[in-house]
Amino acid sequence: MRLHVALFALAIASSAPAIVCAQEASVYLFLNEDTAEIKLDGLNVRLRAELTDKDLSEREFMRTPRVWLTCYDSGRQVMSIDTADDLDPWPSIGDDHDVDVDARLVSQAGSFPELQTRLNASRVTHLMTISIDVTGHAEDIARSWMQGFPIKLKASPGGGLKDLDLVIFSEARSQIFRTNAAALVRGCEALKGD
Repeated sequence: MRLHVALFALAIASSAPAIVCAQEASVYLFLNEDTAEIKLDGLNVRLRAELTDKDLSEREFMRTPRVWLTCYDSGRQVMSIDTADDLDPWPSIGDDHDVDVDARLVSQAGSFPELQTRLNASRVTHLMTISIDVTGHAEDIARSWMQGFPIKLKASPGGGLKDLDLVIFSEARSQIFRTNAAALVRGCEALKGD
């Protein structure tokens, strides 16, 4: 828990200019590493883990935030994040509206170059699902988390929606998580033919 608080304090300090701006939706999530699992689906490989907030809030199963990092046999790689309730960056978006906007994915420790990509967000019941194309970088994201480095997703959708500043932290303490993340890296490399 102390590490969660320390990482959160670091995120707040590094985002101080953003906090002054009232038009930013800052979401800080932490990998619940013991929930990580790898799944092979045909020729696709996917790492899934639950996420929690800095307070380790208990949530109903259907409202628990999650992250998926998927490598497809076509070569495409996608990261999807589900958020709900107080962690939803855009609660005003209804079931009939999607957000499709440019985004940036950044390693806060510089472990991979900034990725310029597209973000698609849509509401599925009460969950906001945010998906980004990370083709060519899924292994970098998994390696960053395996080393305990956070990643940050930034987007400015406009249209009255707040700018998104979403950070996912990893403690890299769980052997279950490291094993599953390493399996994802191997699977993604195999699908690319590396």
